[in-house]
Amino acid sequence: MLLIIDNQSAFIKKFKRQYLAEQDFDYVFFDHNQPITLSAKTKIKGIILSGGKGNPYEPLNLTSNFVAMQNFNVPVLGFCLGHEIIAVAYRGRIKKMPDYHGKKELIEITKPEDPIFEGLNKSEVFLVKRHSFFVSELPDTFESLATSETCSTEIIRHKSKPIYGFQSHPEVSGEEGMLMVRNFLKMCGILNE
Repeated sequence: MLLIIDNQSAFIKKFKRQYLAEQDFDYVFFDHNQPITLSAKTKIKGIILSGGKGNPYEPLNLTSNFVAMQNFNVPVLGFCLGHEIIAVAYRGRIKKMPDYHGKKELIEITKPEDPIFEGLNKSEVFLVKRHSFFVSELPDTFESLATSETCSTEIIRHKSKPIYGFQSHPEVSGEEGMLMVRNFLKMCGILNE
């Protein structure tokens, strides 16, 4: 089962309607401020942390994001705010952008051999971005997989675990973005395409 934490993201709702509803695997949604109440028998195979308003420090109560990461030793994928939450959870730092970014931006992939990019066959991709903060300092246990003109930490990965963060929104960035999301779901053992 896929566990999704919704941090008040309009994009994750669109992803749920347009993609998840058609899939043949189980998933469960919890709001960012809702306790994660699952049966002891529930087998969580992966976690998605959505984007949303604010930042990892304020104003939302983001406790369920941190609880999910702490209690389940499974692959994790963070979009935008979820990306920033992952960085902060591992002792990275975020900063406010000089300007709000809300557009499609060219992302340069610097480590194309990573499994998240399997089948992409290119070193650049356009992804939808909508954020006011960015990861300014990576945790020691993470590496950057992609950069852009506005951010050197566009896509990050834990060096030894399948934990990924996207400053962008691949879930609403067309086929190339969804290819990366499906690669993550394959890592979780949820999707067998």
